[in-house]
Amino acid sequence: MTKIRLIALDVDGTLVKRGGFAPTRAVRDALKQAQKQGMLVALASGRARHALDPTVLKGVKPDYFICANGAQVLDAAGRQLAAHTMEPEEMYALVDWCEDYDYPVGFSFSDGYYAYTEYAALREFYGRGTGHPEQMLDGEDQVRHLQDMPFGACAAMDARHAAAFEAKYGHLGLRFIPFAPGRYDVLRADAGKAAGVGRLLERLGISWAETAAFGDGENDAELLEAAGFAVAMEGGAQSLLPLADAVAPAAALDGAAAAVREYLLE
Repeated sequence: MTKIRLIALDVDGTLVKRGGFAPTRAVRDALKQAQKQGMLVALASGRARHALDPTVLKGVKPDYFICANGAQVLDAAGRQLAAHTMEPEEMYALVDWCEDYDYPVGFSFSDGYYAYTEYAALREFYGRGTGHPEQMLDGEDQVRHLQDMPFGACAAMDARHAAAFEAKYGHLGLRFIPFAPGRYDVLRADAGKAAGVGRLLERLGISWAETAAFGDGENDAELLEAAGFAVAMEGGAQSLLPLADAVAPAAALDGAAAAVREYLLE
């Protein structure tokens, strides 16, 4: 295996068990050791940067953040290196669709998640999944986008309506990536974790062959496929297994720490 210079890790279900509050000591220690050995650590998450605060990271100190499914790239100090926000036409189409069918939809802005429809339902779901319901804000007045546009969206709907949206608004290029039954990350055509990590690698002069990627969900598939060394988490999306060079124990069992120690540390 080519010497690894950068480790890109998903957060929910990989770095932190789903519904958990923070990484365990074993995960923190393994990543610190990797950084001491010269490897850079980047968190590649569907979460926005504001949702990865110190209470969530709990001692993990990434060198870079790939947030909002690749739409936002930042360094450790919070300086934005790249950003790809939604276009108004994309956002309005999604809001109109969800309003027509009473589906929850929320958007990832620079300062928080804003639920534009069905706020109570989105807050409850987000709280169960992350342990931080306070991060989902009430945006049902639908004015937050007048300040700046969001990086991406999440929506709850059945698969039939997700497919129908893509059929009707295919010219927009929005992609619905499932992360739970009836729940979707909605990504722009030029977004995705692999796209965000790729922009960072180009900036740093690091190749994909020198990159290790860890993930558990369908939104990690393109990242694992591109990485020189790919680790899928046990119990995650079955579609990742053919893309993986190794399968790590589940996040609840400190799988990321085990894989870093076994495959990446000298």
